[in-house]
Amino acid sequence: MIKNRFLSTFEWMCLFLCLISLSIVLTISFTPLYQFFVIHDDLARNVGLTNNQLMREYYRLLAFLNFPWVNRLNLSLDMSYNGLHHFWDVKRLFLVNHLVFFGTLPISILFLVRMKNVKQLWRLIFPFKMGMSLFAVVALMMVLQFNTFFVDFHRILFRNNDWLFDPNLDPIINALPDTFFMACFGVFFLLLEILMGIGIICGRKDL
Repeated sequence: MIKNRFLSTFEWMCLFLCLISLSIVLTISFTPLYQFFVIHDDLARNVGLTNNQLMREYYRLLAFLNFPWVNRLNLSLDMSYNGLHHFWDVKRLFLVNHLVFFGTLPISILFLVRMKNVKQLWRLIFPFKMGMSLFAVVALMMVLQFNTFFVDFHRILFRNNDWLFDPNLDPIINALPDTFFMACFGVFFLLLEILMGIGIICGRKDL
């Protein structure tokens, strides 16, 4: 009994971690979002580049952050030691998220397949409803107090103040406005809500 309960708890944790990490991966990969801000806010002018040049810089940054074999950040823009150190910290977090996703994905798939085979997808309804409510509250708090949310988010994840960029030393920050990060968080929460909403729909069909 205890073993089965532990296994069930582990599978539910893996499922939620998989959905969260998947939403992060999809948000990171959604480059049209940044392209929209580049064009809408004319971000390239802030760093003396063209739109195409800035997008190439962004792709290089994403390659550095996402791929473990890319161990040098080669940007045309100047960067301080603290700025580079911060991006290394972000890279480690990205890679941990990728490991979590690929580690929980097979467990989550097997868990869902087993529930589907015994027609118990209805079990998704209550946990996913609770999850949707919780993340909706967090998203609302983020929108209402984004600056506080953003600062607290960095203080929790980073043990230093390297994320406080000096535009004179790290001009890249002029091309990464707060509104872009707010939109990224918005996309992340929206994806989570959609994924859990799909789970609820599948659970109701199973009933």
